[in-house]
Amino acid sequence: MDTTDELTGLGQDAVEAFDGLLKRALIEQALEQPLACKAGCAHCCHQPEITVTAIELFRVSDFIMAHYTDAQNADLIPHLASDAASALAAGQSWTLRACRLLVDGACSVYEARPLVCRSINAYDVSECETARSQNREQPIIRTYGPQERAGYLTIQMLQKGISATGREAAMLNLAPALAIALTDTDTGTGAKQRWLDGETVFKTAWATL
Repeated sequence: MDTTDELTGLGQDAVEAFDGLLKRALIEQALEQPLACKAGCAHCCHQPEITVTAIELFRVSDFIMAHYTDAQNADLIPHLASDAASALAAGQSWTLRACRLLVDGACSVYEARPLVCRSINAYDVSECETARSQNREQPIIRTYGPQERAGYLTIQMLQKGISATGREAAMLNLAPALAIALTDTDTGTGAKQRWLDGETVFKTAWATL
């Protein structure tokens, strides 16, 4: 993992590993019924924080820089900073917040979405609606467990791989970490390069939940 190209490749490898685990799980343990998840359903996109590894973070930030307009970027960054300040003030309190990457109820970085987002699922959308409306910390939502476990195992794999290189391996809160990645982009000294060089770049964005 010596270049940004390799970093991008690792992010894609992780997604493919997750997909492979999920395909195997579906063969070994069938769904109880079709999942309720579909386009336009964004209940699970309201979380106190969305946790990502640095590799996933850079995959999201690269996607934004490639697909967002300058105006969209200029609008997004202050909101990310605001969310970061709110999260810091709230400490570890459980307050659901809409992901700032939602646009008209849909994920604007869907192709590059983090593993935790790929893992979340539900059999009954009404249970998701209830959990969101009641701001529950531990909602009872019936899920396809193997999909969640596939995500957890893949995230663990990424963390161990990052840690083995001596780089910052802490789980990150997506909003404040993304604010850092998108505003520290000078060629050669941006957040990605500094992280690759072994610096602790995201200390203020380490996940708390």
